[in-house]
Amino acid sequence: MILILSEICALVIEPKSKIYFCIGIAMEAIGDAVLDLDEPSKWGLKMLLNHEYPLQTKQLLIPKPNQLLDLIPLSARYVKYYCAKRMQKRRPIMDYLHTINAQRMHGCPIGGIGGGTIGRGFKGEFCRFQLYPGIYEYITVPECQFIVNIQNEKNETIFQSVLSTYNKPKKAPPSWEWNLDSTECEYTALYPRAWTTYDLSKYGIKLVCRQISPVIPHNYKDSSLPCAVFVFTAKNVCNEKRFVSITFTWTEIPVGLNKRKNSAKLDLERYSEESTCGVTLEQRVGDAPLTFTIAKNKSENETIHEAYCLWNSTKTASYVWDCIKKNGKLEPDPSQTATPPKGDKDHKTDDHDKPKKIYKNDSIGLSNTISLDPGGCDAAEFCLVWDMPMIKYKKERKVHKRFYTKYFGSDGIAGASIAAYALRNYKNWEKQLAEFQDPILNNSNIPDWLKSALMNELYYVADGGTIWFDVSEEFPETDPRHDFGLFGYLEGHEYRMYNTYDVHFYASFALAQLWPNLQVVLQYMYRDAIALETAQCRQSLYDGKYVKFKIKESIPHDLGDPDDIPFTNINAYNIHDVSEWRDLNLKYILQVMRDYRLLRAYSAPFPNERYHSMAYIDDVKDGTEDDLYTRSTEQPDERSPDLSVDLSLDPSPVPSKVPDILDLLYRSSEVVQECQEIVDPRETVATWNAKQYLVDMYPSCAALLRKVLMWDKDGDGLIENGGFPDQTYDAWVMSGPSAYCGSLWVASISVVRAMAHILGFEEDERDFAKLLDQAKTSFGEKLWNGCFYKFDTKPSNKNVVMADQLAGQWYLRASDWNEEVFPEANVKKALQAIYDNNVQKFLGGKCGAVNGYITGRRGRIDTTALQSMEVWPGVTYGLASLMIYEGMHEQAFSMAGGLHNTLTNMGLSFETPEALYENGNHRSVAYMRPLSIWSMYQAIIARPPPRVNHANGQIHATKL
Repeated sequence: MILILSEICALVIEPKSKIYFCIGIAMEAIGDAVLDLDEPSKWGLKMLLNHEYPLQTKQLLIPKPNQLLDLIPLSARYVKYYCAKRMQKRRPIMDYLHTINAQRMHGCPIGGIGGGTIGRGFKGEFCRFQLYPGIYEYITVPECQFIVNIQNEKNETIFQSVLSTYNKPKKAPPSWEWNLDSTECEYTALYPRAWTTYDLSKYGIKLVCRQISPVIPHNYKDSSLPCAVFVFTAKNVCNEKRFVSITFTWTEIPVGLNKRKNSAKLDLERYSEESTCGVTLEQRVGDAPLTFTIAKNKSENETIHEAYCLWNSTKTASYVWDCIKKNGKLEPDPSQTATPPKGDKDHKTDDHDKPKKIYKNDSIGLSNTISLDPGGCDAAEFCLVWDMPMIKYKKERKVHKRFYTKYFGSDGIAGASIAAYALRNYKNWEKQLAEFQDPILNNSNIPDWLKSALMNELYYVADGGTIWFDVSEEFPETDPRHDFGLFGYLEGHEYRMYNTYDVHFYASFALAQLWPNLQVVLQYMYRDAIALETAQCRQSLYDGKYVKFKIKESIPHDLGDPDDIPFTNINAYNIHDVSEWRDLNLKYILQVMRDYRLLRAYSAPFPNERYHSMAYIDDVKDGTEDDLYTRSTEQPDERSPDLSVDLSLDPSPVPSKVPDILDLLYRSSEVVQECQEIVDPRETVATWNAKQYLVDMYPSCAALLRKVLMWDKDGDGLIENGGFPDQTYDAWVMSGPSAYCGSLWVASISVVRAMAHILGFEEDERDFAKLLDQAKTSFGEKLWNGCFYKFDTKPSNKNVVMADQLAGQWYLRASDWNEEVFPEANVKKALQAIYDNNVQKFLGGKCGAVNGYITGRRGRIDTTALQSMEVWPGVTYGLASLMIYEGMHEQAFSMAGGLHNTLTNMGLSFETPEALYENGNHRSVAYMRPLSIWSMYQAIIARPPPRVNHANGQIHATKL
């Protein structure tokens, strides 16, 4: 079976940027088929390899004069903190003195979740290495390459080139040649896959490289693997025979402060197994061993002595190039074989022989050759693995095992096994990816740009400094971490804190929908941190006060710094006293209910042993190759169209047949309500049991809500902000009741009341119902002005429209709330005010929603704080999601689509920043919050665009 894409496609072309997005219809043909040239996806980010981005901006913060007074003391304390860190030979968690500008070169990165990632530029280079937790090496290594060689029927080389159009670096091997015509090459990225097409027709060949990483929703085993597969398909388009050779070269990756290689600590080997062969390179990253493996499928008559080379990147790189050019493939370098000693009977010498110079090899290479008759097509496959199974943080004694070691061991010699597994299973990965992506890509309710953006923003799940550890021996079977491990990802490439919770609140929609067990794990990690309190104090950089790292009954800001002892030393963030933040506790509560709703959708019967094995998704048995549901549940695919359970507040299950698990994933929230309640988490579900999750989380939610009530100083049922930046907008001061924290508060009361009802806590339900009535009244009376909810109650802010003023309503909608907590008319008026001011009056509506806008005759951007004048992509996507829930599809798609187009033209794909400014500059590249784009998908499925009747009688969706 092969995947065939129809020729039906539509183009949306940006004439200046020369970037376009393409859509099409994917179909499958069953039966034997002749291999043909690989076709790139019809969707995704597409560009020629000579592309130059039209908008060139940088990371440069220029505070307004009115902002300097508040920033000066903070800056002085930060410099002192920075110097102290450097004296300790450690890095600050946020380095404002050495920020990273957008590279404008990145394409789809490679690697699974939690095992490290390697960036790839769209022009073909390997760059941005994230191999050790928390450390990003923004370097391009020219010796890590693919090289193509084309020979004619006389075995004469007629073309050879590095498969990259990136400008040849000065430190690249001098003899290597960059000969590609960039105008004849095109790149397509649809994460976690990418395609590069090379039109070499003048040499009789068309070539396509397909890159696959195992980032597969609901497949926890394979998604954890640190590897990628590269499939090169070549087609002979001339009338003569052609031999095409692809060579994959790799070298030691320089890491650390000096970026120097350390060849004295390398170990290189050639290996051959039953069906695969390859070469390995072992180096060290700090004290941890890291083994790279390049592998391919072994041909029938191939021996261990063919098509490979161990070489020195500075001394013998020319041999690699010349050998390929002469032989069409690599062969071991004879000059690197030691001269036999004198007296060896098999070696004749004379007195003039000189001993050979033997260099320490630091690089490896592997060739794969295919023979093509006229019109013929064939493929060459490679796998790259980086095996770094054990992680020990600098200040910690404990050694952590990465999650994939559950399946491949932790002895550091798993590279060959992982490579063989990947080469056997990558087609199955692609089938699973099609089962996930096709319902989205073929959904006519989703705009074309959003189909690509949904997939490509998922890069951050793997490339966010992500760690995923196996801790099965540390937790009982009644804890989800026993099966699904310990999970963490950084707030951003430049903001090195694990699972920053106020930001994860936005980003969590991706995990909650696609890897729900990882979201559950993260929530249990935070639940366990609530009761912690430390005696140790530190200075807050904002006001200079000394405060405890953590107090009881509070959600921490983060779970630590990778340069410290993460998950033990939590709350690495030191600008504010986060125990006083108003939003953290509330965001935990709201996520619990959202998760509960989604977990119910995934409930399906799973036998106990299958659940324990975690192999249900990739274990293909005879007769189930094309049936994901049967493979998952070991039950026939029997559909039940007639299911009914009201999830609003009633916990009572209604017996019924279980619907198709895929339908549950991709149908509307109304259908999500139909999934029956399943009680026993150990014997019946593949995802963590929703009811058990709620039971485990409720005590914490109720306690946190009561703790937040202490910030209601006047007893009106509405909490007040403290007059300092005490929420995720940590440079923007809120005083008294505020729209942002107030909406989170009111929504949280409603949520905890519902939890109490579901679990039968009648007294709690009555108490929270009374508090909710009081809070709703106060919120409306104090903050509603007839057009929008006021930023806060400070008179100078009475005309400030905040883009994020309805964050609480957003989460209620995402939880499929039926109760009207915020008046519907007010919500729609406020959203329209945001769209008219923060969106349309900011750069003509082409850059999302600015965080703050001051209305009036002299309407202008709010420049009170740095963050009030920023656009946060993650907030814009969340706002668009709420607009969709409220029926404002046109405004949502216009706002979010304009932002996405601007980010693309800026070259910020695969490094989406936290913030943009009016002048085009950006802040904090590669950030967590933009994963909130997955809330837009959830909203579209729950509330598709309305359909209109046309004159011809046909029904069509409204134009997006």
